[in-house]
Amino acid sequence: MSTGLQPYLTAVEEELRGIVSAPAAELRPFYHMMAYHLGWLDQQFHPVEAYSGKRIRPLLCLLACEAAGGDWDRALPAAAAVELVHNFSLVHDDIEDNSPTRRGRPTVWTLWGLPHGTNVGDGMLMLAHLAMAHFSDYGPDTATVLAAMGILSQACLNLCQGQYLDIVYEGRLDLTEESYFQMIGAKTAALIAASAQLGALIAGADGPTEHYRQFGWQLGLAFQIVDDILGIWGDPATTGKPAASDIRSRKMTLPIIFALRAGEESKELADLYRKQCLSDKQVSQVVAILKRVGARQYVQELAAQYEASALTALDAAQARHPAADHLRSLAMSLTARQK
Repeated sequence: MSTGLQPYLTAVEEELRGIVSAPAAELRPFYHMMAYHLGWLDQQFHPVEAYSGKRIRPLLCLLACEAAGGDWDRALPAAAAVELVHNFSLVHDDIEDNSPTRRGRPTVWTLWGLPHGTNVGDGMLMLAHLAMAHFSDYGPDTATVLAAMGILSQACLNLCQGQYLDIVYEGRLDLTEESYFQMIGAKTAALIAASAQLGALIAGADGPTEHYRQFGWQLGLAFQIVDDILGIWGDPATTGKPAASDIRSRKMTLPIIFALRAGEESKELADLYRKQCLSDKQVSQVVAILKRVGARQYVQELAAQYEASALTALDAAQARHPAADHLRSLAMSLTARQK
């Protein structure tokens, strides 16, 4: 990620640490579990510098604010809020997906149990809404504060709806691309879109706010498609996940959905995906089927199309500030990433 983004990242981290702070001694373990998930503490609650994610959503919020003509530091409460919402969803996803690890470390629920895991996620969500409320300290009018709170709340609801679809679509071999995009639109693109839209709103932008939302939306779709690519063809040394991890989990990602509609190959793939557990040989068979039907090329082209649509929306905002160049570079780096 560009070194030019470091001031924004540093400010976001300071804002987050200020929010995730125990108000009383007896509550420290609760907040320390949040800090563990965010990569600041180890299992014994000692300071550590673990990988804590890319902080994409807060970056988009701050850069959109500046690109739209605002002071980016005014958007820090919103930037922290969207990052906390994102991490709330990850803590709950880990529980719902029965995932033992996240970012190369044990998940919160595997270390401290389901009750604490659920409560930690809930706490982060509430801290996100309180952080968003602190935006009013910067003196915006009431209508802007209410609009910002509405954008964040709608994004939270979209996340929950997307997770519902993800759960009910599990194992559905008849899943269509339309259903897939409905799911990732809610689960991934909605919060990325809200991040950029909030930044523009806080800057005082009016018409261009929709352009920033569209930029985030299209980027979010591209981002998830790239995730699907890496979940099958990513290098384990870079991603930190086993080779073809999404196939081993029999996830219904876009390459699989495409291949299941690809003529004669679809029956063999469906038979493999109906198995409860895939051997290394069977995983290789699935990868070979995807190669024969051109699934990787198909999804890569789709990701490129959504990236182009995102950049078109950004151009439509007619931002002239250097932050717009950062947004453009960030978008392209996210779709070219290797992890």
